[in-house]
Amino acid sequence: MKKVGFVLVIGLFLLASIYTFAQDDVDVAAPVDEVVPMDTGTITAPNNGLVKGKVTDTETPRPNNLASASVVVESDQLLGTAGAQRTTTDQAGNYEVANLPPGEYVVTTSKTGYDDSTEYVTVTPGGEAFHDVRLYKTDTLITYFWKTGPVRWPLLLCSILGLTFIIERIISVIKLRPRIKVEQLVSRITEALRNDNIMEAVSICEEAGGPLANVVKAGLLRYSQGMIEEKVVAKDDVSEAVDEATILEVPQLERNLVILSTINQVSPLLGLLGTVMGMVRAFTAIALKGTGDPQLLAGGISEALLTTVIGLFIAIIVMIAYQILVSIVDRHILEIQQVSTEIVNTLIISPRGPSAG
Repeated sequence: MKKVGFVLVIGLFLLASIYTFAQDDVDVAAPVDEVVPMDTGTITAPNNGLVKGKVTDTETPRPNNLASASVVVESDQLLGTAGAQRTTTDQAGNYEVANLPPGEYVVTTSKTGYDDSTEYVTVTPGGEAFHDVRLYKTDTLITYFWKTGPVRWPLLLCSILGLTFIIERIISVIKLRPRIKVEQLVSRITEALRNDNIMEAVSICEEAGGPLANVVKAGLLRYSQGMIEEKVVAKDDVSEAVDEATILEVPQLERNLVILSTINQVSPLLGLLGTVMGMVRAFTAIALKGTGDPQLLAGGISEALLTTVIGLFIAIIVMIAYQILVSIVDRHILEIQQVSTEIVNTLIISPRGPSAG
């Protein structure tokens, strides 16, 4: 029994010792089972990567850092999803988007007053993709104007003169229209002549006003003068008075059209001049600094293209307005000729005309 008791004591002692050593082994091995984060900045998973870079503008010679620019990174296959990651640049223009699974991503950068930029970036497992962005300022009419070089001032003068005389001609043509409709004017004058009332016809012309009424009035006065002097008034005499009045009235309709025609021809030439000057600047930059930096050529090429565009734009607008105004003037002249011929014929066959005797 003593041996059995001794064996039991020894067994319990061994069991206690084994249990103690087992607890120590567990305590030592426990940290091995924990996930130790990699020292990779803000990356939270070993296989994920990040995209970082700087956002600047395109000013020369030194770009400016753009703060508060919006940067959106989304998977190439999941565009427009809610899973897109967004951030903004700091005061130095830097940004960083972390914890991105490996793959292709679309980086969209935007800022008020600048054109958006969309480019593709590849993220590798545990890697860092450096992606710098340069944003172009959104162009307006004012910025386009300042990019056209010295030729901008003649082009500006052409645009102001063109717009001014287009408006002036439109107002003038409206004012030169008779205050009485042409059909009604002809009907009233014809009725007065058939009633042998020349002075009433003259009063109707004065009431109507405009080149058409003035031309008809000149023919009526010549006929009335001959009747007062008790002379036979021939058709040629009345037609001569009408022609003389037409020569005086037509220039009122055609006034300042020559200025619009000149602007129409000069504006494209000024645009061509600006194009040549811009290309000279571009090739001078190539000769002095080579072709390593395309940004150096942008100013000259931009000036060359913009002056051509603006010159053609001014010429097209002025040409359209000029052709419309010329067609209106031609229609007025044709109307004067038709109405005056009709009135002259009515005068000649009136009861007091030569044919009545």
